[in-house]
Amino acid sequence: MGHRQGFTTTTRMTDAVVWQQVVHTDRIRALAATDPTDIRVQPVDSGCWRVVDAAAAWGDPDMLLGFIERTVDGFDCTLMAALHEHDRRATLQDARAWFEHHCGQHLDEAPC
Repeated sequence: MGHRQGFTTTTRMTDAVVWQQVVHTDRIRALAATDPTDIRVQPVDSGCWRVVDAAAAWGDPDMLLGFIERTVDGFDCTLMAALHEHDRRATLQDARAWFEHHCGQHLDEAPC
């Protein structure tokens, strides 16, 4: 009985890893297909913005490209296609330019 439960847990973890990899790959493809001129920075609250692809259909998960968050010493950028990749920029405009730079490029796979 204990062996069976361990097998189920392992299977669920494997399924979760596979699902995360599929989502990650889809995000990379979406970013590579995004035209930098379609980038929009939308306020979420006073210190956070979402970065979206304005050409994507409303509600399409590929619409969300990342987030920008105000910090004490600048703006942190988080790219949804590569959650392990963060960058800090001095201004909100610089943060937007960082996202524009990543659009239309094929990113490397995230480390396992």
